[in-house]
Amino acid sequence: MTNTTYTDFPFTVNGVNFISRVYSHSELLSRILSLPEGVFAQLNQEAVSEIVGDPSILTLAELQDELNRVNEGGSHAFILLGENA
Repeated sequence: MTNTTYTDFPFTVNGVNFISRVYSHSELLSRILSLPEGVFAQLNQEAVSEIVGDPSILTLAELQDELNRVNEGGSHAFILLGENA
C-alpha cells in the first residue's frame, strides 16, 4: 500500500481529455498553484501537442503507449489519459 498523494489538473487537447498529475509534496505543486488560472493547462496542452501531435488522430492505445514512454522514470509529475469515450 502507498501513502503517495497527487493533485490532478484536467485539460483537453483537440477533444481528448488528459490529466496532469503532480505529486502533492513536490515543490513543483506550489509553483503550479502560484500560476495565473489557465496557464498550467495551456502549458500542458502545448506539451501534449509537441510530444504526440494531434491526439485526436491516434487511438487511445497509441496515446497510452506514447504517454507511457513520456512518463517513464517520472517522479513528480505525469500526463495521463483522462475520461474518454
